[in-house]
Amino acid sequence: MPADFSLDSFGGNAYPSSVYLLPFSDEAMTHRVLKVVLSLSLITVCLFPFCGCKGPLVTAMALFKGDNPDPPEFPFLVKGEKTVAVVCRSMVANQLETQNVPRDLTRRVGELIHHKTKNKKLKVVESTKVNAWLDNCDNIFNDFLEVGRDKSIAADYVIGIELVGFQLRDPHSPHLIQGRTRLQVRLFDCESGEVVANKAVDVVFPPNLPITAGPGIDQPFRNQFIQVVSEQVAILFVHHDKHKSKTMDADVLDLSVR
Repeated sequence: MPADFSLDSFGGNAYPSSVYLLPFSDEAMTHRVLKVVLSLSLITVCLFPFCGCKGPLVTAMALFKGDNPDPPEFPFLVKGEKTVAVVCRSMVANQLETQNVPRDLTRRVGELIHHKTKNKKLKVVESTKVNAWLDNCDNIFNDFLEVGRDKSIAADYVIGIELVGFQLRDPHSPHLIQGRTRLQVRLFDCESGEVVANKAVDVVFPPNLPITAGPGIDQPFRNQFIQVVSEQVAILFVHHDKHKSKTMDADVLDLSVR
C-alpha cells in the first residue's frame, strides 16, 4: 500500500507563468503597474474555468495538434495493430474521497487516446467493457494483467493507473479549491507480463493558486480536474506538442472530447 497522501510531500506539476517587462523608467510606477497586471492575471485564472467562454480557452487543443507534434514518452502504442485497455483503481484509504474517480479516469483517458492517436490500427477497449469486468469481480483483482488477459477484454497492453492520492480542497482551508492528485501509471505487455513503462504523475490544478469555493462550483471544477489529470496521462502515450504543454498557463485544459 503506498504511503499516505500528504500535501507537505506533494510535488505537483506547475505550469510556468509568463513574465513581462514594462518600459517605464520610474521604478515605483513600474511596480504599481506590475501589481495591476498580476492582479488581473490572477482574476482571469480564477474565473475563466467556470465562465463558459470557449474562445481563448480551447488553446489546450494545441497539446494534440500541430504540424510536427512530439512523440510520446512511451511510444509502444504509436505503430502496429494493437489493443489497449485502460484500468484505474484507487489506493486511497478513504474511498469516499475518490468515489467514481477511477471509472471517470478510465473512461476519459481511453477517450483521449482513441481520439488523439495517430495510429489508426490502435483499438482502445471501451470503458463499459472494463467496468463490466470490474463489476463481476467486485473491483477486486490481483493485478492489471488479470484484466487485460481476460477473454472479454483480450488486450495486448493494459494502461494500469493507481490513484495514490486525490483531493479537491485543502483540509486546512476548506473554503479554497485546488485539485491535487498523485498517480502511478504503468503499461503492461499482456503477452510477456512485463511492465514496459512506469511513471509517477503528480498534478496540481490550478497550478499557481487555489480558487475560492462558491455555490455550484464543486461539480464543474471536479469535471475540469478529471479532464486535466486524464490529459496528463494520455500524453504519455500519444503525440502532442511538448513545448506548448510546458509553457501554457493551463487555467483550463479543454480537449474538446465530450
